Amino acid sequence: MGQLDPPRTLVGRRRETDRLDRLVASLRGGQSRALVVRADAGMGKTALLERTAVAASGGCRVLRAAGVESERELPYAGVHRLCAPLLDGLDALPEPQATALGVALGLRAGPAPDRFLVGLAVLSLLSGAAERQPLLCLVDDAQWLDQASTQALTFAARRLAVESVGMVFAVREPVTEGFTGIEELVVTGLEDVDARRLLDRGLTGPVDEGVRARLVAEAHGNPLALIELSDGTTVLELAGGYRSSGPAGVIGRIEGSFARRIGELGPRTRTALLIAALEPVGDPTLVLAAAGTLGMDADAFAPAIEDGLVELGARLRFRHPLVRSAAVRCASGDERREAHRALAAVTDEQTEPDRRAWHRSEAVVGLDEEVAAELVASARRARARGGAAAAAAFHARAAELTPDRTTRSLRALTAAEDTFRAGSMHEASRLLELCEPDLLDAAAGARADLVRARIVFSTTRGREAPPLLLAAARALEVHDGAAAVTTYAEALLAGLSAGSSAREGGGVGDVAAGILGARLAEPLDDESRLMADALRGLAVLVRDGYAAAAPGLKKSLAAFLDRAGRGEPGSDAPLRWLPLGCLVARVLLDDVASDRLSRAFVETSLRGGAFSTLPLAAAERIVFLLMAGRIVDAEDLFTQARAVIAATSAPESMYRRGWIASFRGDVAAKAEFTERWRDRVVERGEAQWLLTVAWLDGFLFDSLGRYEEALDSVGRADGHPFDIGMSAWALSEHVEAAVRAGAPGRAAAPLARLREQAEAMGTDWAVGLARRATALASADDDAEAAYAEAVDRHGRTRAATAHARSQLVYGEWLRRQGRRVDARGQLHAAYEAFAAMGAHALAERARRELSATGEVVHRTGAGPGSELTAQERQIARLASTGSTNPEIGALLYLSPRTVEWHLRKVYTKLGVSSRRQLAPALTER
Repeated sequence: MGQLDPPRTLVGRRRETDRLDRLVASLRGGQSRALVVRADAGMGKTALLERTAVAASGGCRVLRAAGVESERELPYAGVHRLCAPLLDGLDALPEPQATALGVALGLRAGPAPDRFLVGLAVLSLLSGAAERQPLLCLVDDAQWLDQASTQALTFAARRLAVESVGMVFAVREPVTEGFTGIEELVVTGLEDVDARRLLDRGLTGPVDEGVRARLVAEAHGNPLALIELSDGTTVLELAGGYRSSGPAGVIGRIEGSFARRIGELGPRTRTALLIAALEPVGDPTLVLAAAGTLGMDADAFAPAIEDGLVELGARLRFRHPLVRSAAVRCASGDERREAHRALAAVTDEQTEPDRRAWHRSEAVVGLDEEVAAELVASARRARARGGAAAAAAFHARAAELTPDRTTRSLRALTAAEDTFRAGSMHEASRLLELCEPDLLDAAAGARADLVRARIVFSTTRGREAPPLLLAAARALEVHDGAAAVTTYAEALLAGLSAGSSAREGGGVGDVAAGILGARLAEPLDDESRLMADALRGLAVLVRDGYAAAAPGLKKSLAAFLDRAGRGEPGSDAPLRWLPLGCLVARVLLDDVASDRLSRAFVETSLRGGAFSTLPLAAAERIVFLLMAGRIVDAEDLFTQARAVIAATSAPESMYRRGWIASFRGDVAAKAEFTERWRDRVVERGEAQWLLTVAWLDGFLFDSLGRYEEALDSVGRADGHPFDIGMSAWALSEHVEAAVRAGAPGRAAAPLARLREQAEAMGTDWAVGLARRATALASADDDAEAAYAEAVDRHGRTRAATAHARSQLVYGEWLRRQGRRVDARGQLHAAYEAFAAMGAHALAERARRELSATGEVVHRTGAGPGSELTAQERQIARLASTGSTNPEIGALLYLSPRTVEWHLRKVYTKLGVSSRRQLAPALTER
């Protein structure tokens, strides 16, 4: 941390102190705020935190923590330091959150928690503490927090609203990506006039004006540099004409000043200071015990304390992090190893095994299997607590110390796998390079291939990944059948995403051939067998078409539904197979199965706290909701998924925004979506995205009655070699566009494909689409029966959009036949359905047709509660079903107090005063 004593009035920091004072004032007013204070070392970040702590102490509870560079490998160490005073409130949290945080901190036993659920638990813990008194959390040197703590604390910070909680992170430049999405306060150098004032404070005698100007110029506005440069020796050096260093050299000069002062201390004091620098917690008992093993006591610290470098009290604190780093850098390798050895000797093997193992590893010269084995055990403990990054660090260091080359390669591979899970692709690639391929057996080689392939898929997403994933799946077949199944599923999805852009050997056809030729090692668990059967069905679909594939896919879908119906309370195991089940349901256009499985996907993600899977689950569910005419529900779920993305600073999902805009009939929003993402996905080689955009444009322009544009749009999809998922839906748009644009010849091929698919699928949804398309393309004498069957078929399904669409085109045909009364019945039903959905373009098209029958139709106005935001609407619906504030908060990643605040706004907008009145008020909409 920075300065030890409470600072005097800060010089030249009015802008910064005003900003922090406003943050504190907002806490006292019931609001919450988060802020990242970023600056170079020595700019006064710690002094600002100290002043803020003093300013907030009247009326706020203040919690302090600091990142420690040498503790970055211990998962959730930062969370524990900050939240330790609040842990008596752990049992008051919702059980999934309490368990997740308890496991993360080593207080409870259980499976490794989802890191986002830990973040939600931290938010709830802070919010609960703030109910008694506004709470201010100050985290210094946050750039040195362990990765798991950074993710948990910033998750909480991004979800703050009205809890009376403030979080301020002081971060040294350059700021890491982990703090994006949080408001920033950038602290820059002092103006010259303020720099002179601060310098004059520290000067002990007269200084020539030229030297003073030189000192100010040398410091570049850095307060710590000004304080250190006012040292008499430095004044003489500058007066003697030493060249000024640039801004980047200021930090080096400050550290050099500290190093010089440390070097002037006696050897015992330097050693004592080094031990303290290598002990991350600042525990004086431990530090003194370690010093004692080398024959020293507290007196050894006296010279450093007198020089103002450290303070020894309840905690041992360095004046500034640069003092700590200078103490380490001043020491030789042998001296550092001796200090680590002393710390390892006094660190309790039972209560702090991981810290002891790390110290022992840093004390080793050369290779040491015993210490390496300890690090492997620490890695397992870290993984069990959800610390993938820490597990990777332990495994990587273990690999460095391992004497046996084969074991070393295996440990490096395990470190690469952990690093990939932690999201560090570059480091995972580096660790893979440490593996010696010739020393890996076939099974380990297959694991290495899989990590490489997943790195490529995660970083490029498009054309490069499919052949690599396919090769990894083939390599895994004989060693790990379950892993091979999962990898084949990844390869198929990657191949579909890349489409025609996939590299040679990685097309969908290649993946299908690989799946059909796979010989999977036994035994296979039930889930893997379920997935393998479905993959074979999809592979047959790719190779031979719908007629050949449909029987097997229907059997697989029945198995998926049976598995979903059994229920697995408290388990996130279904998350492995639900994505594949949802895909099969969409391929067959089975509305009941799509509803059940997509809902289960979302509910399982939420129930198990698997927030990392929620964006994918929401994307799947949103497609069904739009097809079911539940556009508002789709928007609500999209908002919920975006909350996860915002809270975790993850990349934004690109697809479903375009779907929602198209179903709303919002041309501008759809165009903005396409423009924003097109260049990026073309560069990465995601042909499936271009296909989807073409389909959505066709749907949008068909909805608007702009049929030539619709035909041009769907025509762009013709070059795609294969598509599954919503193919029948897209083909029906193609037929309508061609017929209405006056190009019936261009409807023949998509109509034939649609009929073939519908016959194979046999579902009312699919057959209804085929009968509607047939009616559109038929002569008038043959059309009516097909139109009527389409309306009837879709009326039996949950695909409300398709039902209303069939009513619309039937009504349009009836009007053109001069049967106005009959037309009005169909068009009225379609108009009312589309208006209720919020499908504005289709509703307007139906209204125009009704007007053409001679009937005056007034546009449906906004109903009660239409002014609710998406989040307010979602909270209102959950509350109306009996969900409590904590339950709603757990679903939406909000604190209970924020939920209550939103509910009060909902009550006002809807004109109600209780939860019991919400359901009727929402129904009126």
